[in-house]
Amino acid sequence: MCFSATASFTAGATLSALGIATLTQIRSRRELLLGSFPLLFAIQQFIEGLVWLTIDQTSLNTINSLLTYSFLFFATGLWPVLCPLSVYLLELNPSKRRAILAIVMFGIATGIYLFGSVITHGVSSDYFSGNLLYNLRFIPFYEFNKYLYLIVTSVPFLIASDRRLKLYGALGIVSFGVAELFYNVTFVSVWCFFAAVLSGGLYFIFRDSNLKVNVTDLSPELKYPTLREPLRGTGTLPFGNASRTRTG
Repeated sequence: MCFSATASFTAGATLSALGIATLTQIRSRRELLLGSFPLLFAIQQFIEGLVWLTIDQTSLNTINSLLTYSFLFFATGLWPVLCPLSVYLLELNPSKRRAILAIVMFGIATGIYLFGSVITHGVSSDYFSGNLLYNLRFIPFYEFNKYLYLIVTSVPFLIASDRRLKLYGALGIVSFGVAELFYNVTFVSVWCFFAAVLSGGLYFIFRDSNLKVNVTDLSPELKYPTLREPLRGTGTLPFGNASRTRTG
């Protein structure tokens, strides 16, 4: 977390527990990527805790640099790809899948560009006003790219058929606004923390309903899951109206 090493490790431990619990709710391979988000954010928060412990330690400069780049790999390279991809894997509506797939492709390009810029230019971690600062303003059109990043990581959730995913995406946008308004200088670290907190809510989404999609959006084949083949090697229908086992 962006506020202290103790807070980072606490967040990491809490998300680890929620992440494991979330994986126990997985009923389909389609759900696995999104269901792994709490654990992935836990890893990122543990990394940032180690950044706190190694910053300004001359003998640990190399380790701090590796940790800083590891954190930024998640922040700039991984999430722009995984966020839209996780929704694409869950969505069953054909037209929405095509739209989300286009964002996945754009997310891959965005991740390569942003993390490539980080590697090429070089970044170090620092303190600012009690938070960790990763200054990425060297990236050309930084403000534009920041909002482009928001689109790539949040809009796929808004496109999704499931209303809970729409809410998840909307909360992501709200958290972006809060970080931008109150923590503009340390935006990268703070918004990653907010996103990590939100990922913990995925446990309750999976636990409550297995993310049922809106049947009215689906084609006839998808409205009636018995017409569809189960996942290869299992008796479980893919993520959709319901994740259930065929008995007939």
